Amino acid sequence: MAGRILIVDDEEALRFFTADGFTQAGWLVDEAGSGETALAMLDKTSYDVMLLDLRMVGLDGLTVMRQAKERWPELMIIIMTAYASIDSAIEAVRQGAFDYLQKPCSVSDIIACANRALAKKAALAQQRQLVHAIETNLPSSAEPPSANVVHSGALVIELGSHVVSLAGRRLSLTPTEYTLLEILARSPGQPVSVKELILTGLGYDASDAQAQETLRVHISRLRRKLGSDYVLTARGGGYALADIPPLPLNK
Repeated sequence: MAGRILIVDDEEALRFFTADGFTQAGWLVDEAGSGETALAMLDKTSYDVMLLDLRMVGLDGLTVMRQAKERWPELMIIIMTAYASIDSAIEAVRQGAFDYLQKPCSVSDIIACANRALAKKAALAQQRQLVHAIETNLPSSAEPPSANVVHSGALVIELGSHVVSLAGRRLSLTPTEYTLLEILARSPGQPVSVKELILTGLGYDASDAQAQETLRVHISRLRRKLGSDYVLTARGGGYALADIPPLPLNK
C-alpha cells in the first residue's frame, strides 16, 4: 500500500534520502524546504501523509501542523523531532498529529510509520462512509436497538453509530477518541490493555512504553470531554470504562 506524501524539512540531505526511500517503496513524493512552502503546496495538491520536521527556520513544525489540521483535517501528519523537543512532539500528537518519530531514525522506520498512517486514514474513511450510509438510510424516528447502547451514569454510547452523549448533550469526539471509547464500552468495568487498545483502536503494534505514551495523550483528551470519572486507569496497566448504573429518567 502506498500513497502520496509531502516531506517537509529544511535539511536538504535528509529530504533527499527520505524521499528516495519512499519513491523506491512506491510512494508519490513531494518535498518542501520550509513550512511556508509546505502550506502553499497543500493548497494545490491533496496528500495522504505529511512528514514534518518540528524545528525549522521560519514557521516551526507545530505551527504548520496546527494550520494544516485546521484546513485539511484528514491529512495524516507524522512529526520528526530531536530529543530536546520531545515535549513539543507529544503536544503535536495531543493536537492531532498521527505519531512522532525521534531523530535519528531509519528511512525504513519512517516508511513503516507512514504505512500505518495510510492504513489508519483508509479505516477512518471507511468508518465515515458507513456512518453516512446509516444516517442516510435510518428513518428519523428510528432508535438503535437497546443492545447496542451502553450506559454509564449520565454517559450514553451508541455502539457503531459514533453517537456519544453526556447528560443529554451530544459530544464531539474525534474518530480515534470514539474508537477507543467504543472498545472500552463493549466491556464496561473490564480493563483493556494498552497493547490491545493501540492494536485495535489505532491499527498498529507498539512497544509497551510507546503504546502507553501514545494512549496517554488520547485518553487525556477523552477525559477532558467526558469528565475524569468515566475512563479509569486499571491496576496493572490499561484502561476501563466505569460501570456506573444509568441515571433514572426524569418523569
